[in-house]
Amino acid sequence: MALERARLGFSDALRPYLERAPLAALALGISSGFPFAMIGATLTTRLTEEGVTRATVTAFALTFLAYNLKWAWAPIVDKFEVPLLGRIGQRRSWLIVAGAFVIAAVVFLGSVDPKSDLAMTVVAAILVGFAGATFDIVIDAYRIELLEPRQLGIGSGMSQYGWRIGSAAAGALALLAADWSNWHVAYGLCSLFALPAVLTGLLVGEPERKVIREWPERMGRRSYLLFILSFVPIYLAGVWIDRVLGTNILGNLVLAGYLFPLFDLTARRLRDAGRSGRLAWLCIVPIAAIATGMITGWTSIEAMLLIAVSAALLLFVASLASRDAIDRSNNRVDPFVEFFRREGALIALLFVVLHKLGDTLANLSLRLLFADLGFTKPEIAYFDVVVGFVALLLGIFVGGVLYAWLGMKRSVMISLILMAISNLSFAGLAVVGHDNLAMAAAMSFENFSSGIGGVAVVAYLSALCNLSFTATQFALFSAAASILGRFLSGTLAGKMIDGMGFVNFYVLTFVVALPGILLFAWMMFTGLVDRTVTAGTKQQPEPGPEQARAATE
Repeated sequence: MALERARLGFSDALRPYLERAPLAALALGISSGFPFAMIGATLTTRLTEEGVTRATVTAFALTFLAYNLKWAWAPIVDKFEVPLLGRIGQRRSWLIVAGAFVIAAVVFLGSVDPKSDLAMTVVAAILVGFAGATFDIVIDAYRIELLEPRQLGIGSGMSQYGWRIGSAAAGALALLAADWSNWHVAYGLCSLFALPAVLTGLLVGEPERKVIREWPERMGRRSYLLFILSFVPIYLAGVWIDRVLGTNILGNLVLAGYLFPLFDLTARRLRDAGRSGRLAWLCIVPIAAIATGMITGWTSIEAMLLIAVSAALLLFVASLASRDAIDRSNNRVDPFVEFFRREGALIALLFVVLHKLGDTLANLSLRLLFADLGFTKPEIAYFDVVVGFVALLLGIFVGGVLYAWLGMKRSVMISLILMAISNLSFAGLAVVGHDNLAMAAAMSFENFSSGIGGVAVVAYLSALCNLSFTATQFALFSAAASILGRFLSGTLAGKMIDGMGFVNFYVLTFVVALPGILLFAWMMFTGLVDRTVTAGTKQQPEPGPEQARAATE
């Protein structure tokens, strides 16, 4: 009888993992994780192999900022229907488009030669970053809408399993394929990791929309004008930092970062002025201007003429007077405004920004450490990918157990402490040198800690999302979680390692992780964690058919 109860208990525990939505989250995570590996550890190894300096290699971490900018065009995924493909569903059609974009970008990155054309490698890496970020937006929204509230913890764990499987498998495949063939073949094979998400969307179907999306259809003159005019100083600042670093990454990121949300914001501005949002297709002119400038040079007659026409068009749109009659009956609320109206929103966002700072600084420089210690590609593939992945799976399992046993708050706190301590293991590896046992221990502890954190922290970020704005708010939280670490890694990490050495650098990343731990402890003590999660469950009023159609014009 006791044996029968034990079997029933195990069966009951296993059943939620075999449900359709958590299994779909696993497949979605696989596709979500692989683009990150292509411009992360894999590209770092490739650049180091080509003799690129440490400062330049770490500068490529700036390409990850595309993931931190994704909130700027996330509303497009929620609002706009893909022509023709939109008939099969909003989320599924975007999965197909974003998946195709990722495949093309990864193949392009594999086709360029960093040694002979570093500038084109930068462009290709940025394209992979923006393609992967767009894929993430769609995947996160699909996953959150597909999972029921009771499946959130398990679904987050399965998503993390998938993300790590995709990242680890693509990273290992890239290293091994490059070792027996070349990087072009390696990236081509890895591009196929986009298919699990696309196939999941086709097989599982469109998720039931928990809330009909509603969005502010208007943008005032002042806000739009600030957006347009801020481009010049931000672009010039990016170009200046590029010159200091000896790259052309930030300038190109600013260009792409402004172009991606330009259609949406211009459509809002036109609707605010009582014009058709379809006139936003005029934004093709600025896109043509930038493409021409990059191909023929910014001082060419064609580029300067298109830039002048683009500036005139955008300033004309900015100058249009707003409509006199404003319909406020449906009480539309912006997703960012909704979040920042909550009690303690700024503190919660500050925690999101700080909690991964040390971890991001450490992880984006690991391949430099492995190269410095003389580890070969097969050794890196085995210890960093295979051994680390096994430890990660164990960490995700333990994270799920801790989440169910101790609750979200305590499991998040435990994961934060473990992730901070794991950075010291890299300092230990740097002291020991090329030692396989030390490498295995360091990567096991790091991945075990990250697995626990992946379940607990992602569940917290998901719980912060208002169901009316899943895509945009989760994009905001996931972007904020690493933006500071990626910027500091891209601008300072290489020079810091050259100046203080690997040991002191990794000790510093441990110290940098402490403020996030202390802040979350205070949030737990004051009850702020509970209040921010409770606020996130509230939904906005659903619009009627006319308002829903107006929001998607």
